[in-house]
Amino acid sequence: MKKLVLVLALGFIGHFAIAQNIQVQNAFNHNKSAQQYIEQAEVLRTQNRIEKADKQMNNAKAYIQKAKDAIDASVQNEQTINDAKAWHYYGVIYYKIGIYPEFSDLDNDAFQKSLDAFSKVQTLNQKYYEDNIAEISQYIKSIGSAYYDNGANNFNESNFVDATTNFKKAYDAALIIGEQDNSALENAALSSMRAGDFEKSCEYYQTLLDNGYDKASIYQNLTIAYRNLGDNDKMLETVLKGKEKYPEDANIINEMINTYITLNREAEIIDELIAIAEKFNTEPVYYFILGTIYGNSESELFNIDEAVSYYNKAIQIDPNYENAYINIGSLYIDQAAQLYNKANDLPIEMVKEYDQLISEAKSYDEKALPYVEKSYELLPDDEAIKQALKTLYNRLKMTDKAAELNK
Repeated sequence: MKKLVLVLALGFIGHFAIAQNIQVQNAFNHNKSAQQYIEQAEVLRTQNRIEKADKQMNNAKAYIQKAKDAIDASVQNEQTINDAKAWHYYGVIYYKIGIYPEFSDLDNDAFQKSLDAFSKVQTLNQKYYEDNIAEISQYIKSIGSAYYDNGANNFNESNFVDATTNFKKAYDAALIIGEQDNSALENAALSSMRAGDFEKSCEYYQTLLDNGYDKASIYQNLTIAYRNLGDNDKMLETVLKGKEKYPEDANIINEMINTYITLNREAEIIDELIAIAEKFNTEPVYYFILGTIYGNSESELFNIDEAVSYYNKAIQIDPNYENAYINIGSLYIDQAAQLYNKANDLPIEMVKEYDQLISEAKSYDEKALPYVEKSYELLPDDEAIKQALKTLYNRLKMTDKAAELNK
């Protein structure tokens, strides 16, 4: 009697397993029917018969829904949950849900579920995976391309958070089939920088270097990311590696300069920077940087004459280099302001000393004037420059010009 019960039980399990395999076959058949309607719709669209094409896609959607229901049931049942073929079909069906906008409301995470399914196929049955790798690879590459396109659209819309996510998903998709889409990861790193997620940027840029994807821009951006994280050791280490590999790259040179300025160690590279400025003597920016270093009152190198000399070299190369005019004017105005304040703090009986300080301050105002006037000529809508020029005219008793500005 017990043996009879056992046989009956086994028979029931056998029928149940067969039923689940039938569900897998149903999913395959429904997907096949859906594909036929999709192909018909595509032909109709080429004929500009949009209404009929939409109707065929609605028919396809009905079959995709049936395929989804069948395959969902299959991969959740203990009899077929470890069946590589079931997961293969699951990946295909969810791929179609993701790739066709008409089906998107069936599942908003279809691509990721498809990729997970294809990965599971390899885990469950390596031989089955290898036998079907050509087809599976095409699906995975198509998903990667879709993620990449979504990332590009996000980036162009300044949606850098979603751009980061989609570019990284494109990279991860390629990894499933043993490939490296370093272009996608580079875009993910750049997007994360634009989004202000510098930790993620460092992780992605470091992965690129580990992959052998070695470019000057990687070192440049990684240096910037470490600077924003306040990791001065990594910032310096990275930029020096970049400088060693790409000694002539202008962006690496600029980041090296920025790094030493950030660390208040510009004195260590001042000779090298002078040599760079002389080498690239058609580029005003390096003379401008030298002027900025010497014009920094908090630097041990502070020297107004040196600063003005280098700013003027930048102006010689580019007569409309507005920032050089602005900085020279600011240097002279600051010196004048210090002297005016010092004079005003003197006791009233120190007339001679007062007159000397005022005279010296006026001389700085006079030096500043042509540079501020040129700044205003180049940037007539800049209110700060206009106000500075007005102050100079008033202090130098140039009332007519001050009145003209007021108009």
